[in-house]
Amino acid sequence: MATFFKGIVLPLTWTLCVFYLLSFDPSSVDGLSSIWKVYGIDKPIHFGIFFVLSYLWTLWAVNHRNETRSKMVILIIVVCSAFGMGMEYYQLYFTHRTFSYWDGVADAIGSLAGSWLAIKKPLWK
Repeated sequence: MATFFKGIVLPLTWTLCVFYLLSFDPSSVDGLSSIWKVYGIDKPIHFGIFFVLSYLWTLWAVNHRNETRSKMVILIIVVCSAFGMGMEYYQLYFTHRTFSYWDGVADAIGSLAGSWLAIKKPLWK
């Protein structure tokens, strides 16, 4: 049981970091708003954030769950993608940021790629 909780700390911590990163207003940080003005820079950022999120959850699930691997991986991809689109709606209604369908698509593609790589080339077992 101790390894179950030990292994889940990193994915949970990153999930909280993702929530924070997608909740705060980048224009409130000096210098960050000028980076954000570069067209399209936010799509690779969204991809990378959700790549790491899905990668970490997939590693945890494959190493600590007894369910069929393919079912867990599909569930992780769906949940991470839904979390990304949900965060877009959250940004629309509860922050000073805007909704972007394409950010949600980048989140979904990052989730798919992260889970794929976690299966093919895990950093640890």
